[in-house]
Amino acid sequence: MKELPDKRVDASIAWYRRFLVWVEHRWRDRSPGTHKLFRTFQTGVGGLVTDFQDFVTVWTRVSGGGAPYSHLGYREISLLRLVPKELVRATPALCISALPGTVLFLPVLFYFPRLFLTEHFWTPEQRLEFSSAQLRRRQSEYRHLIDDLAFLQPQLNSAALRILLHNIRTGKPNSPDLLAGSVEAFEHDCLQFDYLSYKHAIHLSRASGISAFRLYREYRLWRLAKLLYEEDRAVERANFVFADPTKPSDPAAERLLRQQFCLARGYQSWNRPDSEADKFVRQWCRLSAGLRDTNNERRLAFMLHLPSLMASVEFEDSRKSVDKNNERQK
Repeated sequence: MKELPDKRVDASIAWYRRFLVWVEHRWRDRSPGTHKLFRTFQTGVGGLVTDFQDFVTVWTRVSGGGAPYSHLGYREISLLRLVPKELVRATPALCISALPGTVLFLPVLFYFPRLFLTEHFWTPEQRLEFSSAQLRRRQSEYRHLIDDLAFLQPQLNSAALRILLHNIRTGKPNSPDLLAGSVEAFEHDCLQFDYLSYKHAIHLSRASGISAFRLYREYRLWRLAKLLYEEDRAVERANFVFADPTKPSDPAAERLLRQQFCLARGYQSWNRPDSEADKFVRQWCRLSAGLRDTNNERRLAFMLHLPSLMASVEFEDSRKSVDKNNERQK
C-alpha cells in the first residue's frame, strides 16, 4: 500500500483541527448552555483521569513494597482513599465520554450529579451542598456509636472512656486529655473490626461514610482507619501545610485539601475561618498520634470512633467561635 506524503497528512490534520475549532465556536454561539455543560464535563473527566493516573502510580509504589507510607504526602495517601470510590460512581460518565453523541446524555448525568458524578464535575455550591448532606447522614449515626460504646463499657473497663461517654450523654464538656486517655480502651478484642457486633459494624460504616454491605466490611473499615492514620502522619510531616509539592502554590487547592481532610473526620470547615479548621487539624492529629506504638493495629478502631467522640465538644465550640467572629464583624 502506497503511503501518503507527510505534507498531505499534516495538511489533513491541520484542516481537521480548524474544522473542530469552527464547530466548537458555532456550537458556543448557537447553544451556549449545552456548550458550557460539555466543557464542564470535559474538565471533570480530565481531572478524574489525572487523579486515576496518580492513584495508579502511588498504588504501584505502595503495593510493590518499595515505598512505605512515610515517604508519601497527604495528597498521595488521600488518593488511595478517595479514587476507588470515585471511579465506581463515575463509571457511567467515563463510559459515556467514550461514545459518540456524548452531549445527548449530559442532561441526565448533570440532573443527578450526586448519583453519577464526582466532585470533579461539581460546582463549589454543589460541593458544599452534597458534602453537608453527607456529613449530616454520618452524624446521625454518632448517637448509635455512643450507645454501642456504652454497652461495651463493662468489658472495656476504662475509667477515661466511662467519664468521656457520661459527659457526652449529659452534655458536659470534655478535655482533649480525656479523649487521649481513652485510646487504650480500643485495644480490647470486642472493639477489633473482626469482632464488632452486627449493629455496631453497620453504625460504624455509615458514620464513616463507607458501604455497610456485609462482604469485606471488616477490611473496608480497617483500610479506611489505616489510611486516615497515615494521612494524619503525612500532615504532621508537612508541618500542617496542605500544599502539593509537585504543583505550584495554589491557596484555593490547599484550602480544598484541608476541607477534604476535615470532612473525612466529621468536621465541616467550608463556612468557618481557616484558623478554626487549622485548630481542628492540629488537635485531631495530636489525638490520633496516640496510636503511634506497638499496638497501632489493635487501636485503629479509635480512628473511626473519634469523630463521634469529638462531635459534642468540638463542633459546638467551633460554632460559638464563628458566631463571635460574626458579631465582631458587625
